[in-house]
Amino acid sequence: MKDKILMFLKKLKENNKNNSLMKKLIIAYIIVIGIPIIVFSIYTFNQLSNNAKKDAIDKYSYELQNDCDTIEKSIYIMRNIINTTLNNKELLLYLDSDKTVQTSDLINFNDTTYKQIINLQNNNPSIKQINIFTPNSYIYEIWPLIYRENRINKNDWYKKTIEKDGAIYFTINKYDNDIKVDSAINDQSKDLVVALNKEIINNENSYDGIIRVTMPSRDFFPNMFNKDNSNNGQIFNYNLDENDLSTNEDNLLLKNLKFNRDDFKIFVKDKLEKGSGQLSYNQGTENYYILYRETPITNDYLICVIDVTNVTKGISNSRNELLGTSALLLIIVLIIIYFVTKAILKKLYIILDSIKQVGSGDLTVDIPVYGTDEAGILAHNFREMMKTIDKLISENVQKEIISKETELKALKSQIDGHFLFNTLENIRLMAMVEENYLVADSLVFLGDMMRYNIKWDNDFVIFLDEINYIKNYVALMTLRYDNQIILNIEIGNQYNNKIILKLIIQPLVENAIKHGISEKLIREDGTISIYIETDDKFLYLIVKDDGKGMDSDKVLQLQEHINGNLNMNFGLGLKNVNERIRLYYGEDCGVFVESKQFCYTKLTLKLLK
Repeated sequence: MKDKILMFLKKLKENNKNNSLMKKLIIAYIIVIGIPIIVFSIYTFNQLSNNAKKDAIDKYSYELQNDCDTIEKSIYIMRNIINTTLNNKELLLYLDSDKTVQTSDLINFNDTTYKQIINLQNNNPSIKQINIFTPNSYIYEIWPLIYRENRINKNDWYKKTIEKDGAIYFTINKYDNDIKVDSAINDQSKDLVVALNKEIINNENSYDGIIRVTMPSRDFFPNMFNKDNSNNGQIFNYNLDENDLSTNEDNLLLKNLKFNRDDFKIFVKDKLEKGSGQLSYNQGTENYYILYRETPITNDYLICVIDVTNVTKGISNSRNELLGTSALLLIIVLIIIYFVTKAILKKLYIILDSIKQVGSGDLTVDIPVYGTDEAGILAHNFREMMKTIDKLISENVQKEIISKETELKALKSQIDGHFLFNTLENIRLMAMVEENYLVADSLVFLGDMMRYNIKWDNDFVIFLDEINYIKNYVALMTLRYDNQIILNIEIGNQYNNKIILKLIIQPLVENAIKHGISEKLIREDGTISIYIETDDKFLYLIVKDDGKGMDSDKVLQLQEHINGNLNMNFGLGLKNVNERIRLYYGEDCGVFVESKQFCYTKLTLKLLK
């Protein structure tokens, strides 16, 4: 049967190949409308059932993905809060106190550090609480932020956090009532929360306590806690390590069907794979689809249980409505199909004639078809395309002219460069004959710099070439002053072949000499240090001088100038370097200024690692 249908369709396609567009459309209408109605009449129930199941799966797949995305964002927020809190030096000093905190220090801590952390919590409305539990008996508890560790040290989550040895540990869908406090406000909370727990390790690698950030489960799993009035399914969270299956207890699936979670945990435990997937599950007389997706939490899954029986309950009525509606639509379509097709094809044939004119080479043709329907839009876009093609042809001719001019200029620059290098070499030889070795060496430095500047095959060079250029530049600049410019380059050999933008270090060194140590060189030697620092993502190339420095107002003005707020009191060198770095490395990178008056100025290039 299948082979006969395929053969019939193939023969129909061959016979229809040379028909006019009108005939093709009429045949297409018959195939698209008539045949499906016949097929739907026979297979309506199965198809509607499958569509309903598919719709339910698509809906809950989207909700699972949405919850996973929300979980990822929530974890990012909670991690950032923990990292920000643990980077607070005053907080760590408070937790490390080895004697009773004085009242004045406590007031100062409460007015600054405590408020900073509370503001951090308030600025993230999805966060319910930030708690710090410390074993330090010298410090005071500051509710609701800092507690003594003995209030929670008997809880399972505390012990498991300690066992993680510095790694994070999640508790999911637990009541936020585990801090033992003799107060009426500690009554059991009706809100479930998700908590991110982590040990606090100080700079001496010693244990300072535990930090916990909690978020309401309804914010962490938004779709899990949404009311599904269709009673088709429910989302659960399942943790493989703890064999824990949790959800919003106030849902219709659990209430009406008495879903047995213990049996379900036994079924699903060994069937979950990495990523996502689907399963079929039976419990008694009920049939379920199981959708699951791995969350960003280790060995943790979101599982959606869909009640198939409930999904297909209304299919029978829908089938009858579909058949009646289809029959009515078929009659209406057959009446208007001819007139609509004829009107549409009239415009299309006009467009087709215009396209033939363009094919003959006439790009100035105008299509007399207008309107907001598909034919009008097609004609409008075709006219615009012709204008664009004509414009591009003109631009291409102009580019060819400019390209030839550029090639001639480049050739002239190359000839001038060779003449200049030969002249410098002759002068250097004359200086050698006169035994003026300082002039001879300086000409070598100058020649190397000029070759480096003129040779611009690529915007990127290796790090070693850039450093050698800086050495030549500093050697030449030293000639201008009475004292020496001491250049300290503390960069490991592993960076020699690293690729960086060309000529982004020299403007920083030039700034250090002209505005940092130039006055100092009148009296004594000045020092410029170049070194590298890194983190997980970025490389920081630092140029630091021991010159006169700047006050904080001038630093702020210079940084704003570098970032684009033009200030005529400053040059354009650092600003141009900043713009090049951001263009090639991204907006997170650039040039950053730090200075202390009469001490130093530090310019940092933040690059991708």
